[in-house]
Amino acid sequence: MVKIRTLNSGLAGAALAFSMLLSLPIVQCAQAQTIEDALRFTGRQPLTGVRSLGMGGAGVAGIADYSAMYTNPAGLAYFSRSSFSGSLSFFSTVDDGVFTGPSTNQLENRINDTQIGHLAYIHRVPTVRGSLVFAAGINQVESFSRELYYSGTNDANSVTDFFMPLPGEFSVETNNGPDGISGTADDEFIPDFTRDLSYIAFQLYAIDLDVAAYEAGDAVPFFPAVTTGAVEQTGTVRETGSMHEINVGMAVEAAPRVMVGASLNIPVGMWELDRFMTEEDVNNDNDGTGSTVDIQSVDWDQTVKSELVGINLRAGVSVATSAGFRVGASLETPTYYAITEEYSTTMTTVFDDGYSDTYGDSFGEDAGSGSYDYALITPWRVSVGVGYSKQNLRAMIDAELVDWSQLEFDSESFSFAEENRFMSRSLEDVMNVRAGLEYDLGPVTLRGGIAMLSDPRKASYSRLEDGEDRSRAFVGAGLSYRASRQFVFDLGWSGEQFQDEFVTYGVTGAPVVREDVQRGRFSIGVRARL
Repeated sequence: MVKIRTLNSGLAGAALAFSMLLSLPIVQCAQAQTIEDALRFTGRQPLTGVRSLGMGGAGVAGIADYSAMYTNPAGLAYFSRSSFSGSLSFFSTVDDGVFTGPSTNQLENRINDTQIGHLAYIHRVPTVRGSLVFAAGINQVESFSRELYYSGTNDANSVTDFFMPLPGEFSVETNNGPDGISGTADDEFIPDFTRDLSYIAFQLYAIDLDVAAYEAGDAVPFFPAVTTGAVEQTGTVRETGSMHEINVGMAVEAAPRVMVGASLNIPVGMWELDRFMTEEDVNNDNDGTGSTVDIQSVDWDQTVKSELVGINLRAGVSVATSAGFRVGASLETPTYYAITEEYSTTMTTVFDDGYSDTYGDSFGEDAGSGSYDYALITPWRVSVGVGYSKQNLRAMIDAELVDWSQLEFDSESFSFAEENRFMSRSLEDVMNVRAGLEYDLGPVTLRGGIAMLSDPRKASYSRLEDGEDRSRAFVGAGLSYRASRQFVFDLGWSGEQFQDEFVTYGVTGAPVVREDVQRGRFSIGVRARL
């Protein structure tokens, strides 16, 4: 194979690069933001703080714990003294992936993450009657860390098929070449792409122009480098980062046994993705003979880094009865997230004759790379809860309603109208539940709890191959040791499990990696009564 194109040289190549640079931000944004991006950034665990961790996150009825800032701020009014608390959280995530295509292969990977679980200060104002409490702190509400490995043989399609442009994503400029005569060997055909991956793949000969097909009027006159045989596909998808929430709140006993409270909440986080895939012509089926191209391998690496900051308000009420019951309700406004995203693409091709080339590792090779800003607005959240206490036993159960069809993107620079309409049609309202128990045994308190976050995707949009949805199930356990009147040491653990899938690339029949994700969270903390 000759790795030289007259159509890539000189002024034509410069004009093509310039046109791609001008169109890059809008094209990339329109393609990058999806339902999965929106759900990833707005999803959060149903529990925070060590005590809440052991009780499955339940607490809307009203609880004297820092987690009240997360569930129902009215619970802060039940604090009898000022206090300080803090914790560390250790996450361990196992991603068991099954590569499902023409061949099936199963791989498992584990990744660990350690973060500050929470830091909080509760200040109870001395009062003659009733209760007035102020609080401030920061807590971790989600960990994004997980890593997927996959590997398998594919004789049905190739990643180079995915690099092919669709009709409308390219144009071809022609000229008569140096001799000025049409129809001679030096005629030039210069493709201009509006899709970054097609442009990059064309520069590296992962796809090429079929001049005869173009002249015959073919709708897509290009061909991929891999056209026959089986390829070995391996990849890694690594996600890192976390979401924390800064809280400032207060609560007051507005009437005997009636607590009301509110909090201002600022979620801040960072998410990083590194997606790497290698495709290799292991059997040398594409060796340059016949109509094949002598491709040996293709490496494709995409990185994305998103920084998020948001704001919302929570308000709630809790009523305690003389019979030991508590009932509560809380309302959370939509969260407005401002997101800055940076992205880059690197690709390498290697051929049997020793020729290789890389795009994205040199100055000026910036197709598929850049940054942009946009916003994400979440739905309202409404929660209700019931609690009961008798002697040393406390029990709580919560229900939370969220209408995810209201989730939407926004930007001052471009329109997300199509994406927002698709999310409105594809997402639905869900009911999330949490329940927990707590039992005092002198200086030791035992806890247990469960929670379920329902999958908001409609079955018509995204149901896994085995018919399962992507609901997240949690189980929690914990204990506290009262070392003195001032100090309490807390331990908490939760286990989380859900199903997921990863589509390797967007071609009909492309391999899908079925994922069974299990996450363990262990927290250790201390509370000091002041």
